[in-house]
Amino acid sequence: MKELLKDFVGRTLRIYTITGVESYLGVLEDVKDGYLLLRGFFREDETYLAIQYIESFKEEVRSG
Repeated sequence: MKELLKDFVGRTLRIYTITGVESYLGVLEDVKDGYLLLRGFFREDETYLAIQYIESFKEEVRSG
């Protein structure tokens, strides 16, 4: 998963965690060994997510 995520640095992603309750929307800033840094889409806050708890993600592409 870590290597795959590295290919998406700088892109807007929606990341789903294994809780099944939350998802995170933001620009992927950095990927480290055990975590990633996501810059929030709306408030531009920083969120650190443990890679081991990521279930899936998708790139959010704006149409228009």
